[in-house]
Amino acid sequence: MRRFYADLHIHVGCARGRAVKITASRQLTVYKILYEDAPLKGLDIVGIVDVGSPLVSCEIEGLLAGGLLREVRGGGFMAANGVLLVAGCEIETCEGIHIIIYLPDIMSIHRLQHYLLSRVTNLQLSTQAARVSTLDLINLNVLVGGIICPAHVFTPHKGIYGCWTRCWKDVLGKQAAQIKVLELGLSADTDMADCIAETRQLTFLSNSDAHSSGNVGREYNLLRMAGKNFEELRLCLYKSAGRNVVANFGMDPRLGKYHRTYCRHCRRIAAEEAPVRACPVCGGNAVVMGVFDRVAEIRDSEQPIHPLGRPPYHYRVPLKDLPGVGPRTLERLHKAFPSEMYVLEQAPLERIAIVGGPTVANMICAMRKGRLRIKAGGGGYYGKVVKGDSHY
Repeated sequence: MRRFYADLHIHVGCARGRAVKITASRQLTVYKILYEDAPLKGLDIVGIVDVGSPLVSCEIEGLLAGGLLREVRGGGFMAANGVLLVAGCEIETCEGIHIIIYLPDIMSIHRLQHYLLSRVTNLQLSTQAARVSTLDLINLNVLVGGIICPAHVFTPHKGIYGCWTRCWKDVLGKQAAQIKVLELGLSADTDMADCIAETRQLTFLSNSDAHSSGNVGREYNLLRMAGKNFEELRLCLYKSAGRNVVANFGMDPRLGKYHRTYCRHCRRIAAEEAPVRACPVCGGNAVVMGVFDRVAEIRDSEQPIHPLGRPPYHYRVPLKDLPGVGPRTLERLHKAFPSEMYVLEQAPLERIAIVGGPTVANMICAMRKGRLRIKAGGGGYYGKVVKGDSHY
């Protein structure tokens, strides 16, 4: 068995010279993700979740024709540099939630596109509101041989728990058993999710949902698999045949932009005991409910109950978001070390101090120990790391 770093939720901003994900950077292309961003960050596997767009699938087919990609036995697409591309499609259902379906090959991509063609207004754009239900997508996933994963499940915008239901079984019935994987999202972690009984048997993913190169790999997973292909990924996410997620790496939930409830009128992020459903200051209901508050509202236990074998969740912060890491320091670190993940996980602190300075080394030391000082985010505003006094 081998171990691979994977970020399975990355968006393409542009393909074939046209916009794909409207809110993503136009510089974020399939080629750039595979050949620049993934190696820079240290990713072995990337999931690009816009292949419902024919623009993106045409781009992939062009890379296949040019020898920059090849289809892998077992599914998936291997870049010439060894990075595995897992094709995915993020879809907005009629319930207003986001679901990702990961697909094994070109044929399954075309089958999914054919299904969506009459159910979305503009197939060229990604993550379009589709005239399909979540139950429809569960059935579609079986037909295309995919892996289904509800995205950023706790967020107030488009998360299955955040904006639709407090219990999957209430709305999906027996079909809820078809969901074996969920994505936590930037404002949640394993401890929060394992306060909810029905999630405890599921595999958790921590992915970046990147809309720009700088955010690729801001959350990632360490996977234990025999090799890099789609079927190995399926076994891993389904916890079969000795494959599994070894660890989740993600931002402290307080750094997420929907962590706490936010009052639109007062422009205030709640600091009171959760759950906060209305503004404690003005008493108004014009609030964006925070992920932490939503979990407190729907949880089955006040403390997490982790199932046997639940992977650890390690808090990480992208280098660019650490105080003291400006563009020049970031460039020096990238040049001096094999990848950003090597800096975050393995690089000796003494060496980091030589390259980036003692302040940066101290911040990375505090991050590895889970001792960063953080100001919580909410209402669409990210939290921030506050400069501390830790010493390596």
